[in-house]
Amino acid sequence: MEISKGYIEGCLRGDSSSQKQLYDLLLPYLNALCGRYLNNISKRQDVLQESFIVIFNKIEQFDSQKGAFHSWASRIVINNCLKQNKSEIRFTNFPLDKEEESVEPSVLSHLSNKELIRFLKTMPQKYSEVFMLFVIEDFSHEEVAEMLGIKTNLSRKRLARARAWLQNRPKSLNSLLGDYKYLIG
Repeated sequence: MEISKGYIEGCLRGDSSSQKQLYDLLLPYLNALCGRYLNNISKRQDVLQESFIVIFNKIEQFDSQKGAFHSWASRIVINNCLKQNKSEIRFTNFPLDKEEESVEPSVLSHLSNKELIRFLKTMPQKYSEVFMLFVIEDFSHEEVAEMLGIKTNLSRKRLARARAWLQNRPKSLNSLLGDYKYLIG
């Protein structure tokens, strides 16, 4: 995803037209990203709104030398999703929406990418967060550890446990994973 430098400069000047264009460009990508990380999908709009407020308020902190703008924005969204998930854990014993609690083995072979993400959310949250950040988002263990507030070795352990969890799923998981089989080691 290529974000024009002009949009960023316009946002730095407070130009509402540039903000609207940047919002429209980022929204589909960041919306999908929220869907991968939020346990409670109904909180997606709240997290996106909070994230865009942070993006526009801290846009001067973006450094193009360190990476692409959408990567910087993604990190803000992921951190907000993780914060939202942590706050939900304090108030409930049910980390997933009822419709996401179980996946019937007979259905696994017919899942789309969206359903694959839903399936990965049935993994214990601590494992799925590390798995998604490391394997899907391609963050390093050091970055994952920093984002989750854990040690690097714990990130590695949780990834290993996530892969073990996947390997212990029903045989029909093999057909679900298809092109993603390499993810479980």
